[in-house]
This record gives sequence, structure tokens and C-alpha cells, in this order.
Amino acid sequence: MKRKGIKSCLVIDLNFLGDMLMSSPVMRCLKKNGVHRVDVIAYDFCVPILEKNPYIDNIYPVKKHAWWQAIKAGFRRYDLVMQLNTSFKTNLLLLLAGNERLGYSYKWKGLPLTIKVPLNRRTATRGNRVRECLNLLAEGLGFNCDNEDMIYYADCD
Repeated sequence: MKRKGIKSCLVIDLNFLGDMLMSSPVMRCLKKNGVHRVDVIAYDFCVPILEKNPYIDNIYPVKKHAWWQAIKAGFRRYDLVMQLNTSFKTNLLLLLAGNERLGYSYKWKGLPLTIKVPLNRRTATRGNRVRECLNLLAEGLGFNCDNEDMIYYADCD
């Protein structure tokens, strides 16, 4: 069943450059399914991968060893907060949001989530990360996420 009424979403994706590129279709899927505002919290060195993605409204960069800075993004403004991996510390950040929280339920790490997508194996070992991230939206929210094309614009000056 498709969830309605999600107007704003905060995606927390504290991963490295390749993972950020492979998760880029998630932002398009959110917008194509009616989410008006899509903001992303990511490591500061990943901003160049994200900054020209037309489906992202705001990027909140954090330093790698100061992930807790993500709290400054103002979670309470969002109808949905989600993460694209199985990190317990990120799930705790979602818990602080006090909103709908979407993520993978892997072992005990999914306890803070309100929308749990079951996961028997760790995310990194499941295979195609693009499809895996889109499946989170399809299974958790009922969204149609067929376009797996990654989004990246390179400056070739």
C-alpha cells in the first residue's frame, strides 16, 4: 500500500563516494512519488557527488568523525526521515527526529524505526546497491521506483 502525505523527506546517507552515487536514484524516486522536499545529510567530502542532483533540495554536510552534527539539520521539519544502510548510530539519529523513520531492520539495529524493511543479511553483501536502495522505498512506502539510472554531472572544464 502506497503511503500518502509525505511532503518532505530527510535522507541520511553517511557513506562514501561510490555508495552516494549508487544511492542517487533514491532522490529521484522520492520526487517522482510526490515528495516535494528532499534533503540529504552526507559526509562533507561527498557533496560534489550530490550538489548537482536536481532532485535534492538541500545538502547538510557533516565531517566523517562528527556524524552527530547531523542533528543540526532540524529533523522535526520532515514528514519522513530515512537511512540507506544498517547503521545503529544512524538509526538513533532517526529516533531523535520523532517522525516516521524508514530503514532496514537488520537484527536489533532496526528498533528505532517506525517503518521497517526486513533484512536478513547486511546491506553491503546484498548485491546491487542501486536496486537495494530503491527497494527500501518500494517495500517500505509502496513507491514505484523503476528508474535505476544514477545521477551525476561532471564538470569537464
